Amino acid sequence: MMPSSLTYGGPDFGGLHGTQSGTRAEYFGLNDFFRILRRRWILIVTFTLVGMLATILVLANIRPVYSSSATVVVQLPETVVSTTDLTPNQETVIETKVQILQSRRLARSVATSLDLDDDPEFADGSQKRRAIMKWFRGLLIQPSSREPDPDLRTQEEARLHSEAVADRLLDKVEISRVGRSGTIKITASSYDPQKAALIANRMVETYIDGEMIERRKSRQNDIKELEDRIAQVRSQMRQVDGTAAAYRARNGILASSPEASGATQVAQSAGLLAQVEADQAFDTRRAQANSLTAVSSPLLAELRQQESLVARRLSELGAIYGGAHPDVVKARAELLALSPRIAQEAHRVQGEMSTQAAASQARSGAVDATIANMQSRALASGVQAVPLRALERQGDASNALYLSLVGALNAKIAASSTVVPDLSIISRASLPSVPSYPIPQRILAVALLAFLLLGVIAAFIIDTMDTTIRTAAQVKRLLGIPTLAMVPDMSRNSDYRPVQDMVEAKPRSRFAEAMRNLLIELEARHGSGSHVVVVTSPLDGEGKSTIATSLAAAATAVGRRAVVVDFDLRRPNIASEERKSVGVVSYLSGKAGMADLPVIQNGGQYAVIAVGDIPLDPGSLIASPRLPEMVDALREHYDFVILNAPPILPVRDAKTLTEYADSTLLVLRWGYTNPEAARVAMETFERPIAGAVINMIDYPAHARRRYGDVIHHMTNLTEYYDADDLDRASWADRLRRKWRRSRRRVAETLHFN
Repeated sequence: MMPSSLTYGGPDFGGLHGTQSGTRAEYFGLNDFFRILRRRWILIVTFTLVGMLATILVLANIRPVYSSSATVVVQLPETVVSTTDLTPNQETVIETKVQILQSRRLARSVATSLDLDDDPEFADGSQKRRAIMKWFRGLLIQPSSREPDPDLRTQEEARLHSEAVADRLLDKVEISRVGRSGTIKITASSYDPQKAALIANRMVETYIDGEMIERRKSRQNDIKELEDRIAQVRSQMRQVDGTAAAYRARNGILASSPEASGATQVAQSAGLLAQVEADQAFDTRRAQANSLTAVSSPLLAELRQQESLVARRLSELGAIYGGAHPDVVKARAELLALSPRIAQEAHRVQGEMSTQAAASQARSGAVDATIANMQSRALASGVQAVPLRALERQGDASNALYLSLVGALNAKIAASSTVVPDLSIISRASLPSVPSYPIPQRILAVALLAFLLLGVIAAFIIDTMDTTIRTAAQVKRLLGIPTLAMVPDMSRNSDYRPVQDMVEAKPRSRFAEAMRNLLIELEARHGSGSHVVVVTSPLDGEGKSTIATSLAAAATAVGRRAVVVDFDLRRPNIASEERKSVGVVSYLSGKAGMADLPVIQNGGQYAVIAVGDIPLDPGSLIASPRLPEMVDALREHYDFVILNAPPILPVRDAKTLTEYADSTLLVLRWGYTNPEAARVAMETFERPIAGAVINMIDYPAHARRRYGDVIHHMTNLTEYYDADDLDRASWADRLRRKWRRSRRRVAETLHFN
């Protein structure tokens, strides 16, 4: 029965294994970010301090540069109400001025006026560049066998030197527009503050002086061109006027457009003709009318009125007195007397109207003939006037050009001879008192941020380069098995005793507690009865033998009968100082029985069965049919049988041993075992593995890395453990240990090992 002191009633120790797949541990969160910073804070601080020291040294050796600025405003051709409402033409003018100020021509003029060709600040760099370019040309281009003309070569060198000085000057001058306004800022830089101000002011002065000279020359040239042009146009105008007058006299043409006057006369006659034709039509219609109503005259109207009155009176008298009354008879006689007179007057008027219609027709024909004659004469005159009009148009154009040229000349002469530059100086460049570069405060601030960021990046890179297994979460995520124990590194044990003896010698140490936890995990998973455990590792040097013997010591400490059997037939390292000729090899080969095997009692604790003689063919020997018999015999005598197997990757002995074991432990070395090696080792096994043991952990270093697991919090609970060598290790020992780990990690990452 299992002692009550080892009864497993608490949470599974796999809780330190990290979270399961798919949980928060698989994601990189803000917590992980700060943990990396805490792990690598020394690297980050060192990187930052070294970078700041290098920055300070560089600043101390940088020659200060001084900058001075002159400000000018462009005199725009249009009135600007607001600097933010510039027209496209104004924008073009301002950009043109900026380009002119940046031109090489202006730079050459400034360099010449300031004698910069001999200034070391501007000339030395150009000479070095020319020498380098000449050397490159000599490499790329085969030199000609013919010697160049010395004068031409001297001129070319002088030109190249001048161009190089101009380029150097442009490099030290910055010309920029201030916002979207018409203001331009000219900033010059130099090692000499006085020279910087002088260059900035000279740039502006050279441009303004050159602009004024050019404008004066332009005004004089314009006046001369206008005078020459006026004389030429005057001579041409006289020649054209003489030719036109001679043509008019030769062809008898008074007006330059005779067809126009003829057309006017024809139009007037056409109006008269229309009136005559209208009168003729009216007279003809009246003459052709048959009814008396169409005939009109004053007498006829009066007679018709009398006839109407008599007829009305006759009608009234007849209604009153009857037809025989004398007044009725009298009225009827008056009415009969009026009828002949009316007919006679109507006949007379009709005759007059016929005569008038005939006269109107004759007048219309005469007017029509006159119009036709006028049209023919106007057309003939128009044909003859075409060349005349061409001459007159040429004369008018010459006259207009002459007048415009005379006006332009008078305006140019009358204009003031004072030339106003298109740039006005707002402020001249002053002598700078402090350098513009370098600015120590700004550079140091930027350097601090930059090196701090680089330090963080370096920390993340180094942390990423650490591809070894360090946490239980990595084991769970990569291998899918729990971590049963995390064993501290006892390689620097100051007591110079075997590590496994620490379980009995220091039962309250972290190492002893880790081994007891491992025993609890195995007992909880197996239950009661004899327990056979195979201990192996992916590669050699990961401490599997130490784990095997220490686990046996932990089992013995709680009353278990434990035995360690060394099955590493190629490189035995358990009880090597007491190696005997009879051992595991002798039994498997049939040369000895179980009773003949020498059992080494380790100080009265656990038992050890050594390898004995090293066999010639370990692979075939491990497949001996006596192996299961040996395991069964050990089960009968011991509660805990620990089989120390060789590494799984070089040979497959551990895989054979797992067929006869109850549990398998995979020992992984902290900061040493490569995940790929562990994964390949897991793929080699066909039987399930109980769990992994992370061995040789540097507890203080692991805690400082802040992985957030059990060890992270365990270091704060020192009252539960006895002090061990890790707590007493000096800073020099820790530094050397860290250096060895870092060197090994870099070698593994770069595949140097």
